[in-house]
Amino acid sequence: MFDINRKNMWQYYLMVGLGLVLLFFAFLTFRNVLLFLKKAEKTTATVIRLRIIESDGEVYSPIFRFRTWDENEYEYELAEASNPASWSVGETETIIYDPADPTKAQLYTYFRVFAWPLILLSIALPLLVVGLGFFIAELYLK
Repeated sequence: MFDINRKNMWQYYLMVGLGLVLLFFAFLTFRNVLLFLKKAEKTTATVIRLRIIESDGEVYSPIFRFRTWDENEYEYELAEASNPASWSVGETETIIYDPADPTKAQLYTYFRVFAWPLILLSIALPLLVVGLGFFIAELYLK
């Protein structure tokens, strides 16, 4: 009753394969984030200036200054820029950094810390649900 043309199944194999690869990378990046969080130090950073970037008009990127546990000062520039400026000079934010290399710093917010695992997982899961769902449905609809 339910005869599937085997030539048209390559899309489902592709979905499952791509979903599994993305799922693997999601877990790999999640593990790396957890390892970073385990060794990271937390501190408060202050916006010391806004860098103006010309990009179809002016956009502003905040530059933070923070002090490590050994009293050395470092600067961290946020990778995103906006117009109007999202930050004002003098504002503070919690950041985390690698004590072995304080130049590896980032804002300490949920999405900034877990962005890549979440993005990869949100692409992998629908691919797996659709791809594997087809093969499961094929078993029961024969």
